Amino acid sequence: MRTGLSSVVAPRASLEDLIAGATRHGLTVLELCAGDGHGVTAALTSEARALAAVVDTISASHVAISAYRDLGKEDEAAVGTLSGILGAPTLVDVPGTLAARLARAERLRAVEVAVAVVVRGADAVRDAQDISRAGCAVAWDAAPAEAKLGAQAAALLDACGDALCQVRVAGGGPESTLHEGRGIGELMARLALAGYAGTVILAPSSPSYHVLWDRWLGRPRGFGCGSHASDNTLVTLEQPVTSGDAA
Repeated sequence: MRTGLSSVVAPRASLEDLIAGATRHGLTVLELCAGDGHGVTAALTSEARALAAVVDTISASHVAISAYRDLGKEDEAAVGTLSGILGAPTLVDVPGTLAARLARAERLRAVEVAVAVVVRGADAVRDAQDISRAGCAVAWDAAPAEAKLGAQAAALLDACGDALCQVRVAGGGPESTLHEGRGIGELMARLALAGYAGTVILAPSSPSYHVLWDRWLGRPRGFGCGSHASDNTLVTLEQPVTSGDAA
């Protein structure tokens, strides 16, 4: 199981700042969301020099791109090309129905793109079953405010097993203490005990926490305005427990 950040933690941050923030916390992967300030977009596939600079930045770091989150606004062929260059799957998160997400996923799969379809909310387990039956991987956006995460994780693992490739936790990282008792610790325990081999991605539960996340990433004055190498007030995600602890 690898742990990382979504670019939504700092949607105006550069790719370099996101990599630096992840590295400070020992995180090894980044989920890049289309439209955020990191500058990695499907349009880059027609700009060889800019794309080469992005690839060089990633290659020089100890952080890998775990996924590119597609919101349905970019050309499908270009998204597919970008996914291949990044060596990361495309997470299909287009607005609307599950049918719309599955349709776009199928078009991307037709051009040999590795894809996963995003599920969330009360319908996550049912949607995950439909997605895995369609032969696609599943990416779950888990929100402590919406459900008991441990129980939902167990149901999802039963529903789609190895098809679950990413869990994005809204409210992890510096928000962990704000969500005590809402199941983040149990979620991590369930994943660990199930031998989950995918990624766990940290994300804010609300844009209102952007200052807290900036401080946690080590940039208390905002991106581009200086940094701290460390901060002893930072709060990390609750760690997975062992089977002995769970008992």
